[in-house]
Amino acid sequence: MQAMDLSVLIPTHRRPEAIDRCLSHLAAQHCDALFEVIIGLDGDEQGTPRPIIPESLVNKTRLVRPGRVGLPRLRRAMMQDASGRIVLWLNDDAYPQPGLLAAHLQAHREASTPRVVAGQAQWFPVEHPTLFDRLVQQSDLVFFQQPDGSESCATTYRNCFGLNVSFRRDMALEVGGVAEVDEHYGYEDIELAWRLSRGGAECVYEPRAVVEHDHRYRAIDVHRREYLLGRAAWAFAHASPEFACELFGCDLRDPLVTEQLSTAVDLGWRDALRIERSFLSLGDHGPESVDADLLPVLAEHWVMLKRLLWRWGVLDAQRGIASRWSLLRETASESVLCALQDPV
Repeated sequence: MQAMDLSVLIPTHRRPEAIDRCLSHLAAQHCDALFEVIIGLDGDEQGTPRPIIPESLVNKTRLVRPGRVGLPRLRRAMMQDASGRIVLWLNDDAYPQPGLLAAHLQAHREASTPRVVAGQAQWFPVEHPTLFDRLVQQSDLVFFQQPDGSESCATTYRNCFGLNVSFRRDMALEVGGVAEVDEHYGYEDIELAWRLSRGGAECVYEPRAVVEHDHRYRAIDVHRREYLLGRAAWAFAHASPEFACELFGCDLRDPLVTEQLSTAVDLGWRDALRIERSFLSLGDHGPESVDADLLPVLAEHWVMLKRLLWRWGVLDAQRGIASRWSLLRETASESVLCALQDPV
């Protein structure tokens, strides 16, 4: 197999339109370096069919289908199949903009030490946006706000998201590659960046390496996402304890921490249910229904609900309870629901 400068790794699951559009954007890249594309297909042919490979990428692309294994194990399988000196992770809904590949490669070439390069993610325009769309795109409700400016700058592993990040393959394998965890949503990308940074890699934000992120979050999606992140936190507390302790500021395996989380959830249900009511209604309002200076206030309003959802996910995972894809009001106890019958 010919040595490659770059391996572009794109996992996908049941989103054929997204991966096809991603590949069409990738085919338009002008890059003099040798690169390959590895597409990880999570699931069977019926749920995750073979994508449409643009003609210019046919001889550059390989498919990996390990079965229904979840994102962490899928990323691990693609890493093992890659041959590029540099690995670039993209999401199937992160569409490469002109110069993406060249910008990532240049960021690595100009450095005297290893790097983890986090590219810029712009939001794909939403047709008929709502106030909630605006909140997602103009606050740190979902992702940390990216630095201003057109020059690269230092960042931390916390901002090295798998939708647009690159690193040296040999170094990633030396530190153990993608963490061995069961199917979970979240943390496998920044956990690898954490291990790379501990191994001597510098985390850098590169604004010239741009993707458009075509993922419209609804309020209920963000609600469920936070619960799933809690479940993943429990998994990483065991798979990568030192990382988890640093990221979360505590050892989730400690019985005293479990007791604290349980008490916080018990005490926070009533207020979280009230916040949930207003939070879910943000999608019913027009994007300009509040002034710009009030957007941070709306994001802060969600913090109590966010914390309860995350803690709830941790506790469910710790207790071996299967994922509950429902709203708080659908799972609250009768006593809490009865208390909420009073006007707020």
